[in-house]
Amino acid sequence: MLKIYEQISCDIKQKIILDQMPQGAKLPSITSLCKEYKCSKGTVIKAYDNLCNEHIVYSSPQSGFYVADNLVRFNTNQTNIYDLSTGNSLVSNIPLKDIQHCLNSALELHGNMSLNMDLEGLPSLRELLTDLLMKDDIYSKSKNLILSQGILQVLTLFSKMEFPNGNDTILIEDPSYTYYINFLKYENMKVKTIKRDENGINLYKLEKIFKTQNIKFFYTIPRNHNPLGTYYSLNQRKAIMKLAHTYNVYIIEDDYFSDLSTLSRYSPLYYYSDFRNCIYLRSFSKTIPYIRIGVAIIPDDLINGFREWMRYSYYFSYYMPSLVSQATLESYIKSSIYNKHVTILSNNLKDTLKLFRKITSTWDSNLVKILGGSSGYYSTIRLAPHISCNKLLDNLKSKNIFLAHNSASYYNTENFDNSLRLSIARINSADLKLALNIIYDEILKLSQIQ
Repeated sequence: MLKIYEQISCDIKQKIILDQMPQGAKLPSITSLCKEYKCSKGTVIKAYDNLCNEHIVYSSPQSGFYVADNLVRFNTNQTNIYDLSTGNSLVSNIPLKDIQHCLNSALELHGNMSLNMDLEGLPSLRELLTDLLMKDDIYSKSKNLILSQGILQVLTLFSKMEFPNGNDTILIEDPSYTYYINFLKYENMKVKTIKRDENGINLYKLEKIFKTQNIKFFYTIPRNHNPLGTYYSLNQRKAIMKLAHTYNVYIIEDDYFSDLSTLSRYSPLYYYSDFRNCIYLRSFSKTIPYIRIGVAIIPDDLINGFREWMRYSYYFSYYMPSLVSQATLESYIKSSIYNKHVTILSNNLKDTLKLFRKITSTWDSNLVKILGGSSGYYSTIRLAPHISCNKLLDNLKSKNIFLAHNSASYYNTENFDNSLRLSIARINSADLKLALNIIYDEILKLSQIQ
């Protein structure tokens, strides 16, 4: 049974979620709630303190308490559609009022600037980002930090340009990022793959490949892997970077979902690179989906060559984020709204992942194996060989539940392991519980069909 202050908090939170109390609305006075719940002022104050700590409400001195917008409304599902197929959060998940504030501040801050800016990005934003990234063990000078519209754009340039090691073969994990795989195949690049699963990669095989295959760079998603949802252990991260130094292979580290990672005491590969042989990539599209901005940290021996390719690419594709996008991101970080959103989204993610692990831990491992579920939005559902992925997808689709087929994530399609990718980017805890129970019921039904 809930304590009185917990009941007050729960009731107010529910009204906010259901939009019965809009953003900015003044909440009932302490006195009125004392009468309603027949409790002391201290009990009501404790309830409001809890809501303030969750950033659901805020207090105004000598005025009272007001509804903040802490992203809790994204938990409502008006369509009864359960989209577990994508890691892209909805634009509406981020409060419009917060973004409007950032945009207004951005226009005031950079209103006298023109589009004739540095191709690497706004100097003030690059300086700000170097400070921000330091909190995640990413140490860099602003001259080595370049902005782009997205990570894929950066990858395409690195794939085409020459590297100081003189090699011409790209190594990728199998499975890996679908859009990059499609690009590599379309451009007919020289590609080598290494198998990745719930245990990571075979480091002995990695060393053999580095030693014998003329690898230009190894593209890897160390944590929050797409599509597996897994991460490399500390020993694996250190070993990969050591091998890169030994055989003069570059690592391109795609630190997917790094803003929202729920892993404690995690340092990226870049941290162990000694500023050599490692390119670090990060996107801000998960915390501010209104704009598309990616960040690349590029070592000294590659930075000039990359700048030349950026200038050349200007004639057929503009890679630089718009001035408005850059200025908005700068305001977003400076105003501390970024920190607020990251905290709220990370806490929501942590709770949702806990529920995901609790539910799936009861599933029959002979029928289905769950990979990931510890950090980031993605997990992989690997089905027993006699259960059809396509049939399961069709059955779930008829119930408005959508997952993604993993076959396109394999460069070598023969390595496909009868699995589906599940994302929790667009679903709340209550809907996730419902969807997971339906998914497992359908798996059980299909398992009985011979």
